[in-house]
Amino acid sequence: MSSFLCSLLLIFIFTSQLTTATTDTTNKLQYFCDQNNDGGNYTTNSTYHTNLQTLLSTLTSNKDINYGFYNSSHGINTDKVNAIALCRGDVKPNDCQNCLKNSTVLLTQHCQNRKEAIGWYNDEECMLRYSNRSIFGLNEIGPAYFVWNTKNATNEVEFNKVVKNLLDSLRNRAASGDSDLKYAVGSDEVGPNNNQTIYGLVQCTPDLSKRLCDDCLVQSIKEISNCCNNRLGVRIVRPSCNLRYETNSFFYQPTPSDSPSPSFSTPPPIAQNNTSSQGIYNIKLVNRSIENFTYCISVKKYFKIKFMVVFECVFTFYYIFDMLNI
Repeated sequence: MSSFLCSLLLIFIFTSQLTTATTDTTNKLQYFCDQNNDGGNYTTNSTYHTNLQTLLSTLTSNKDINYGFYNSSHGINTDKVNAIALCRGDVKPNDCQNCLKNSTVLLTQHCQNRKEAIGWYNDEECMLRYSNRSIFGLNEIGPAYFVWNTKNATNEVEFNKVVKNLLDSLRNRAASGDSDLKYAVGSDEVGPNNNQTIYGLVQCTPDLSKRLCDDCLVQSIKEISNCCNNRLGVRIVRPSCNLRYETNSFFYQPTPSDSPSPSFSTPPPIAQNNTSSQGIYNIKLVNRSIENFTYCISVKKYFKIKFMVVFECVFTFYYIFDMLNI
């Protein structure tokens, strides 16, 4: 049996009420249900419930939109529902709509009667969020989740420098995008004779201004030095922006505007045993336990800062950690 080492690095508790991210590994959905109930609940078959169903069923009905970003509202006053849907910049329109349709079904099932919820489906191929408050044009950095590879770069100083320079370059390109798309991908080389390639991806919801997109990505890039310096792969996923870098290119598809790059394969689904040159990639965020990690995860809620939890698990075969006995 494979050996395992699992260590709790840090826990900050700012309130007795915890907000957790949950993963539906079967359906590849990571989601937050506003568990502190800041947004409140709605009653089944109420006006709000009807407005939510109507909005989500028609959100992607505009066939003229082929750039993967949808934002709309339905209803008035306290029964008004606002929604944002965003697909990763490389996702084709049909795949985008299918992703969002699946997200709509799953998110409303998992977050029944919650007025506010957010979820990322199929390896962040798409994001769906809705709320009874205004969410358009705002830089919202939480709730968020961070994931990183447990393996470190051997040439740490040079590696971290190249990663930062790459992400800063992509940040500038994405923030300069238009109201349809704020997305950039690219790569750079590091190591002796430039023998290792780092692939990067950044994206903002395009309702953000250039300044707000830049601010969101700047904060995420800075977070790398706090949580995951030297790591061979990192994801920082927020409502308003996300970034990712890896030393292999499996996590995005080339778009026509991208420069030629190595061939890409379809991204592996979350929480399944997929191997690469960096090892096994398993992720699971659950309410009460953590299983099958070779990535590290940090979860934060920023609407009202609640807590931060960071775990690191290395070479895990099978392990369940009952977090804080909640």
